[in-house]
Amino acid sequence: MVQSGDYSSSKSAASPDQAGDLTSLYVGYALILFAVPTFGVAAAIGLLRMWRKAPPSDPLARSPFVFQQRTLTAAVAAIIGGVVLILINVGVFVLFVMAVWTIVRGALGLKDLLEGRPIRHPLRLFY
Repeated sequence: MVQSGDYSSSKSAASPDQAGDLTSLYVGYALILFAVPTFGVAAAIGLLRMWRKAPPSDPLARSPFVFQQRTLTAAVAAIIGGVVLILINVGVFVLFVMAVWTIVRGALGLKDLLEGRPIRHPLRLFY
């Protein structure tokens, strides 16, 4: 976790590739957390962004990347399924469960990233 006084002006802290991967991971978590308030638009943008990008080479950055792909794919699928299921009065429940699941999963993943820990099982649906 970054705290005051942790900044050093030396360039040995992180390579430009690692800094770009870290920034990309933070943007991914922001899109996951904004998926609910934007009614899924942020999730769709995040999913399109993930499809274009190759996984990071750093093992510490790879697990959050896979975690974000899985989260965004499941969120977009649940949104589409929930909208279709509104016709039979189940869709609102599906959308509510998806909203809670997406926010909790995004917050827990972001917490691990801030603490510098990899996600142990990034392919699980439940954290």
